[in-house]
Amino acid sequence: NAESWGGVLDTNVTLFYSFLSKHMKETLPIIYTPTVGEACLRYGKLFRNDHGVYVTSMDIGNVKQILQNSRKRNINVIVVTDGSRILGLGDLGTNGMGISIGKCSLYVGGGGIHPGRVLPVMIDCGANNET
Repeated sequence: NAESWGGVLDTNVTLFYSFLSKHMKETLPIIYTPTVGEACLRYGKLFRNDHGVYVTSMDIGNVKQILQNSRKRNINVIVVTDGSRILGLGDLGTNGMGISIGKCSLYVGGGGIHPGRVLPVMIDCGANNET
């Protein structure tokens, strides 16, 4: 299930992406569509390590510093979401971070990009749209 996969990503990035890249066809439905929608609905209730960066409207003028404070250096790919319009589920707010994490996983597992060179980013604009 999706929770088990997230646990492996949290504890052993090398194993996670090695398995993912060797079994992309079988794991794709787990790490992205359709499972990522379910994971996003529950994202706020699942404890996970910090795989991404959150930026709010209060951070205007400080985004460069926020990115520099992330654990990742030499970032080549940033996947940004605002949490709205998530796979037909509506506005999930900060729970939409799962979309950016899932897409980064695709770029690493399928595209061969080093996991340390991708960064999921959630921009919280405070839209609060109806779902």
